[in-house]
Amino acid sequence: MIKTLRYTFMAMLMLVCSTAFAGVITLNATDFKGSETATVTQDGITLTIEKGTSPSGAGNLYNGEQFRIYKGNILTVSSTVGNITQIVFTCTANNTTKWGPGCFAAQDGYSYEGKVGTWAGNAAEVKFTAESNQVRATTIEVTVGGEVGPTKKSAGLKFSESTVDYELGTTFTAPTFTKATTAAVKFVSDNEEVATVNAEGVIAVTGKEGKAVITATSEENKEYNAGKTTCTVYAYRMNVYKKATAVEAGKQYLIVAQRDNKTYYAAPVKYNAEKPYGYLNSFSVDGIVDELKIKSSYNDAFTFEGVAGGYAIKDANGYYLYMDGTHASFQLGNEAKAWTVEPAENGTFTITNNGQFIQYGNGTFTTFGAWTEAQKNAVKPMLFVFDEAAGINGVQTTVKPQSNVRYNIAGQRVGADYKGIVIVNGKKYLQK
Repeated sequence: MIKTLRYTFMAMLMLVCSTAFAGVITLNATDFKGSETATVTQDGITLTIEKGTSPSGAGNLYNGEQFRIYKGNILTVSSTVGNITQIVFTCTANNTTKWGPGCFAAQDGYSYEGKVGTWAGNAAEVKFTAESNQVRATTIEVTVGGEVGPTKKSAGLKFSESTVDYELGTTFTAPTFTKATTAAVKFVSDNEEVATVNAEGVIAVTGKEGKAVITATSEENKEYNAGKTTCTVYAYRMNVYKKATAVEAGKQYLIVAQRDNKTYYAAPVKYNAEKPYGYLNSFSVDGIVDELKIKSSYNDAFTFEGVAGGYAIKDANGYYLYMDGTHASFQLGNEAKAWTVEPAENGTFTITNNGQFIQYGNGTFTTFGAWTEAQKNAVKPMLFVFDEAAGINGVQTTVKPQSNVRYNIAGQRVGADYKGIVIVNGKKYLQK
């Protein structure tokens, strides 16, 4: 009896010892502050930042406010207390906005919504690349499983390009899709009016303007983790804006300035309900030009609406600009306010509201504001009107979507070195 109990106890002890810690470990950035910047360890979980392609070096994990992963950095989350089954980032910005969770490169098991990014899988370590911009997380919550078993392979779902900018009327070259998993892959487009995807992952555009996100997913199986990746297609046309000498109510205009052998144009203020105001940031092209071609997806134009006493200026987001008589930054509101617009012989305009007139480049700034007096180094704006009749704006494409992907007669995708009969865009060819 005693011998039996001894064996039972030993078996239970071995079971306990072979089982790793299971639970949730939360790393809070406010708990770490010091001179070290690239490594954090807590309860068997280690965060490590590698420089990667960042020109600014490795990010900062010890500033006491956020874990900062610079654009181009690689963050590794590793565990010595059990395989990681989930990682949750709580960031300081939403989605793909700078500092948001969507700035990480797409990878198997990773998704985001709002300020939260979530990875799910089964691995001893997971790497994240800050691809599109810096990521800032206030907390990183790591869930570890029980036994440390063999790590499954990555599904390896990947489009050759994660973002495709396509100008309507030109030839569309579809990104290629590859995978490692043996599981079936499902493809879906969130906007089939702009772009579609077939069962093999071949993307085609429809000829309509807009944005479509193509998502590929695969289920977990015995050998591979579940997988997910996306490709975003932006289909746009080039809007043409030409230098104006007068204003016509209802037309769309770019607010432009020319100085230092450059042409600058204003972008709308990004609306914030708590701070509904701001200067107009600018973009520039080299040289003094009389025409600008801007992607239709940028929405940088302002509509001048006819109202009593002049024109109301409405941005592409639907907010009206006005001045409060005190600040040089533009106020944003839902009520139309009258601006007077007076053309000058040199092509500029005096655009005034509440005693303040628009100027560009106060001092060393590259923004548009409005003051009661002329500012140092500043110039008055020009207006470039949207040319609806420009041929490039009215592009209509009747070309069938072309993918240029090769298939053999069995329907299998093949490469350029394949010998035999191939099918490309629905036509058969003999490839030698």
